[in-house]
Amino acid sequence: MTPEQIQALIDDAQAALDARAELDHAAQAVTAAVQAYAAAAEVTVLQAWRALAPEGVEVPPDPEPEPVPDAPLWVQPQAHKPYRIGDRVSFRGSVYESVHDANVWSPTAYPMGWRKL
Repeated sequence: MTPEQIQALIDDAQAALDARAELDHAAQAVTAAVQAYAAAAEVTVLQAWRALAPEGVEVPPDPEPEPVPDAPLWVQPQAHKPYRIGDRVSFRGSVYESVHDANVWSPTAYPMGWRKL
């Protein structure tokens, strides 16, 4: 190989490394932004990805969280059987306790009705 050919290979390799570094930096920035959105919206990272994904992009469904012992999964109650003060539920991987009687809202729909434990 000639010195020019070697230099061309070095230049190509450096360009590939620079492009890879730029992609890694962009991926880290997007990940940080999605995680910040998830924390601010009090949703899972997957739910944040789903909310922020451009139209037409398929995002996998959110897995059902595992129930927490002594706190059944939150279900939408009927008006005649609402949650009462002290009732505990698992909701999106966290445990919440109702601070209101006649509580028929989820912890995200009515955060003042729940205390996160």
